[in-house]
Amino acid sequence: MSTPLPSHIPVMGKEVVQWLVTDPNGDYADFTAGGGGHIRLILERLAPSGRVCGIDRDPEAIAEVRRTCPHSIELWNIRFSEACRNISTWSSAGLSGVLLDFGVSSRQLDSPSRGFSYRNSGPLDLRMNPAKGEDAASLLARLSEREIIQLLRQYGEEPQAARIGKAIFRENSLSPIRSTDRLAEIVRQSVPAAAHKALPRVFQSLRIAVNQEIEELNMGLEAAWEVLRIGGRILTLTYHSLEDRPVKQFFQSKLHPASSSALSPFAASPPPLAKLPVKGPLSPTPEEITQNPRARSAKLRVIEKIR
Repeated sequence: MSTPLPSHIPVMGKEVVQWLVTDPNGDYADFTAGGGGHIRLILERLAPSGRVCGIDRDPEAIAEVRRTCPHSIELWNIRFSEACRNISTWSSAGLSGVLLDFGVSSRQLDSPSRGFSYRNSGPLDLRMNPAKGEDAASLLARLSEREIIQLLRQYGEEPQAARIGKAIFRENSLSPIRSTDRLAEIVRQSVPAAAHKALPRVFQSLRIAVNQEIEELNMGLEAAWEVLRIGGRILTLTYHSLEDRPVKQFFQSKLHPASSSALSPFAASPPPLAKLPVKGPLSPTPEEITQNPRARSAKLRVIEKIR
């Protein structure tokens, strides 16, 4: 199947299609369509009867996939919590595979108007869907000093959270922080020796909070499991421990489901709901990291539904 050349490099694309596409005639979903790179690779492995749908809460991502991929692809600009209803209608037999790539796309990072990167000057937005919800500037404006510090600790695991949080709150009280470069300068002045490490953590913290990413991640995993057929697989790509931890916990819950009888400690454990075709996470090759440095922290995990 001939497809247009990708506009970006999909992370671990070869490994994704190797472990995801087990049935060329099956139905597949990319829950984080991004720039459509993984979708194009999946399409290349499918028979004419195989199908792919793409989901993304970012309307610009959906527009990009619609522009570069075949028109026959089903595309939905929705959140994970809405996926089950749409997919159940689209694929009554269940999906053969679901991909969840939890990374921020290169397009989002490289677009100053989105405010995802401290390297670009732009509005302090950071919303996956710029038309919905509260942006990062508004979030900072309503948080207390203690809440800002807690946010940096919880979502950025930032060791200098107290110093940075106090500086952000103080400066925001004097004049609202509305741009990425002003926030970046506040961080640099508060921890000059550690700014190169603190800056990505601060922006990560705000992005996760603004988009409720951990809650969305958990809903995405549950939705994927719900629409998966027996023998189908879920693949996840995570980029830091805050994403990878709930993925591992979810996988464990399917490998070792809890007994339904809490009053019977001697009851036999229920059989597993899933198996792991790949033991532990797969990582990008050194060659891929050289070609695409943003892939360096990626971890690919695979789980297969067996009942």
